[in-house]
Amino acid sequence: MATRNRRPRACTYCLCPDADACVRVQPPAHGGAHVYAHRTCASDRRVPTLYVFTDEPAAGPR
Repeated sequence: MATRNRRPRACTYCLCPDADACVRVQPPAHGGAHVYAHRTCASDRRVPTLYVFTDEPAAGPR
């Protein structure tokens, strides 16, 4: 999981802000931009997520 920077991400499937997952990355020839969506929006469309954002750091080994 990636740590979210505080910039809001637009969902590619709805008008609500704060998308919490990346669903695809454009090829470098097309700019290489990451395309974001809400996990629920992606799931409703059966689109797999590449990674999701978390507001907390991932737990390390103990």
